[in-house]
Amino acid sequence: MGAERLAFAAVSTRLLWGVVSCVFACIVPAVTPGAESLPRSVLFLDHNDPGEAFGQGMSAAFRTTISASGREHVAIYAETLDLIRSSSSRYKEILASYLREKYRGIPIGVIVAPGTAALAFMLPARAELWPEVPAIFVANPAAAAEAKNIPGVTGLIRRQPLQASVNTAQAFMPGLKSIALVGDVPRQDYQRARFKQQIAALADVEIIDLTGLRVAEVLQRVAALPNHTVIYFTTLTYDGDKPAYVSRDALVAIARAANRPIIVDLETHVGYGSVGGLVADPGAIGSALARLALRILDGESTSNIPVVTGDFVRPIFDARQLQKWGISERSLPEGSEVRFRQPSAWEQYRWQILLIAGALLLQTGLIIGLIYEHRRRQIAEADSLQRVNELARMNRFATAGELSASIAHEIRQPLAAITVSGQAGLSWLKRQVPNLDEVRNALETVIAEGHHADDVLKGVRAMFKHESTARSEVNLNELIQQVIAVTARPMEANNILLETNLTNDVPPLVMADPVQLQQVILNLVMNAVEAMSRSGHEKRILGLRTEVDRPAETVLVRVLDSGPRVDPKVIEKMFQPFFTTKASGMGMGLSICKTIVEAHGGLLTANPNNPHGMEFQIILPLHRYGANKSD
Repeated sequence: MGAERLAFAAVSTRLLWGVVSCVFACIVPAVTPGAESLPRSVLFLDHNDPGEAFGQGMSAAFRTTISASGREHVAIYAETLDLIRSSSSRYKEILASYLREKYRGIPIGVIVAPGTAALAFMLPARAELWPEVPAIFVANPAAAAEAKNIPGVTGLIRRQPLQASVNTAQAFMPGLKSIALVGDVPRQDYQRARFKQQIAALADVEIIDLTGLRVAEVLQRVAALPNHTVIYFTTLTYDGDKPAYVSRDALVAIARAANRPIIVDLETHVGYGSVGGLVADPGAIGSALARLALRILDGESTSNIPVVTGDFVRPIFDARQLQKWGISERSLPEGSEVRFRQPSAWEQYRWQILLIAGALLLQTGLIIGLIYEHRRRQIAEADSLQRVNELARMNRFATAGELSASIAHEIRQPLAAITVSGQAGLSWLKRQVPNLDEVRNALETVIAEGHHADDVLKGVRAMFKHESTARSEVNLNELIQQVIAVTARPMEANNILLETNLTNDVPPLVMADPVQLQQVILNLVMNAVEAMSRSGHEKRILGLRTEVDRPAETVLVRVLDSGPRVDPKVIEKMFQPFFTTKASGMGMGLSICKTIVEAHGGLLTANPNNPHGMEFQIILPLHRYGANKSD
């Protein structure tokens, strides 16, 4: 209702007042200035129909603010008047009669009119039914200007000029040339009664007026709008001249057909196909009215509360529509709220992604570390094995000096035998009648001794070769005999008596590298010879024994000497690398021996040999094939 209707309502109020004053006196007791306080009750007169989300939002915010105030309980009576679609005089008379009967005898503290249409109805109804009850409102500037001079009435102004929305549209759509207005005509749209005048002031933008048309025609028109056009949707409840729609449902239908973006001025229209815009927030309006009502209920006079402009408009936009029409968020007004933004995977699952990434990085680091460690271990093992072989070779060369005399002795014997046999053979040939049998025997002796010398040289050469031979079946008794032959000279030189007890029941066969095992036994024997050579005992005995343990399927080699007793603390350390009790020793011999034996799956131990000397034991796995073969 416009200014003319408000003036007419005021005149009608004064004429009817004398008639209804007597009736009113018996309906509601008057509130006089001398009353102690107002009733703690509010009558909320919403002009919308029950389906309009904007009115529902205002009512909900109003109730929430009242309840959250913490003051004495306030009773709220709410009426949805549906004045937008039903505004005839007869309908209003019925509403007044309905309110009179419903609230007969119910004290009302404050009347609330949350809108221009509600204000147009409330003023004459209040003059008739509640002339002394304070009233508050929210209305457009024109209606608020006429109502603010009525005693007992105050409120808030809701400003929403078209120009501000146009400026917003121009900001995100440079080159805007026209605006298509879609909604009810001003006589049906109380809040936007002066939009026509505001449109005329927009000389730089063409206005395409689609208000008041039938919805079918509007759908056709919005589907064929020119470029550089924006649709301005207000409130659409009429299909031509007949009320037929809830405004938000009409917006959904138009958004489906429109070929241009839609801007709106109500917060409840955001999210239903519109881009958004400078929108009135029903929650802000409802909360502001509730705070104003509480001030009056607490005793503040309406005359002390001026009518002011409320801060109800905020820039709110729909991210989905911005993306659809290619509108950058950077072009929106400062402080804009963008709703329905689809969060990125990072925004939705930031902590999960960080945790997973951290776990993957940790796992990758562990895998890389394990691979590196495995590779480093392989390199270390290969290097260690190479060093062991090198040290073993060095140990063999170190032993060579000690064995040189024995080797020369062993070679001298077959050479001497060869020489003697050769001379004998020549002597038998020089006779007048050669004795061919003796010559044959001499030659056979030469050949045998030659083979003997070759075997000695092969054994020595193999012992000092850099490469290790492949593992094969080895008879430990034969291997020990070879070592005895090599060490016979040092034992003879040091007056050492050799005692052997080599098992003959079961051949002590093992799978081994014969050169390495020979080195181990030779090292132990030479250590024993050297230990006894430094001993003052006249009785020097070296024992070599082999035993086969059939249940355990092992072979035991024992090397015993009668040298000086060894301190148990020294025995604990003697297998450690670089530990030695010799002035010229390297401390690697026993360590290498232990490594070789363990590499063959065996065990090397050292124990005191009471009352003097040491006993070394080599335990090796018996070769099954060889053991069975012997059976």
